[in-house]
Amino acid sequence: MKQLGWLLTISRPRFWPYLAGPWAVGMVTASNSIVDFKSTLFWIGLFFFLWPANFFLYGLNDYSDGDTDKYNPKKQQYEDLYQHKHNNVLWMIIAAIAISTVVFIWFFPTVESQIVFVIWVFFSTSYSLRPLRFKARLLLDSFSNILYILPGIMVFLIFEPLANLSWPLVGAAWVWAMGMHLFSALPDIKSDRSANVKTTAVWLGFKKATLLTLTYYSIAALLCGVYVNIWLGFLGFLCYGVPTAYIYFTKKTKNVFVLYKQFPLINLFSGATLFIYVIFKYNLLL
Repeated sequence: MKQLGWLLTISRPRFWPYLAGPWAVGMVTASNSIVDFKSTLFWIGLFFFLWPANFFLYGLNDYSDGDTDKYNPKKQQYEDLYQHKHNNVLWMIIAAIAISTVVFIWFFPTVESQIVFVIWVFFSTSYSLRPLRFKARLLLDSFSNILYILPGIMVFLIFEPLANLSWPLVGAAWVWAMGMHLFSALPDIKSDRSANVKTTAVWLGFKKATLLTLTYYSIAALLCGVYVNIWLGFLGFLCYGVPTAYIYFTKKTKNVFVLYKQFPLINLFSGATLFIYVIFKYNLLL
């Protein structure tokens, strides 16, 4: 049972919606009716981005982060510190997931969706693994977090042509993902600096990194307000911009980790709101 618990814990269950949510939102934006959700490919993809994809992503991350995690109190207080005695099991499961990924992508009906999936695999591995290890490269650490929105793009391209993809909304989602990454890096500044890992947050320092995070969220909210709905844009800024602004102006660094732990709920609420909005805007229940 302890082994099964480890297999679950390493996949970060609280973060499952970060990949599965964009897949669901991408599906609803590509749908003409709620009946489209009967697609077997959609449900297989939803399962894949709930557990296997997260185990793949965070398993590689934990395996590669021994140099920083030993300095990070978050790994003792909020997350489990990875034990390298699990290496053999970890790589066996990752290999199995990689093989299943090849089979899964084979059933994608469009070349565009297959290409996006390959890009997702590239960023998911290169974010943590050397020699690229984007997480330790200035600006590329946040830039590479496009991987979190790619499930939504790939499922959209399974059902819709590339010409129908809204690039402003892709930009909004990408900037939001960059903001999410930079904010999550704020509590790690001390441990990353101790391990000599040059992240964007370490390079900028707490105050400037928080300001850049606020800028990312503001741009994402503005694009959402212009290209989707002004009230959704306002809600987005309320959920992400206002708490970040509070951190910036009050300079209460201890509150960052408190807010960080609330982001899974905030993201779940925001994603569900967007999902429901699309359903009713386009009468998909009919």
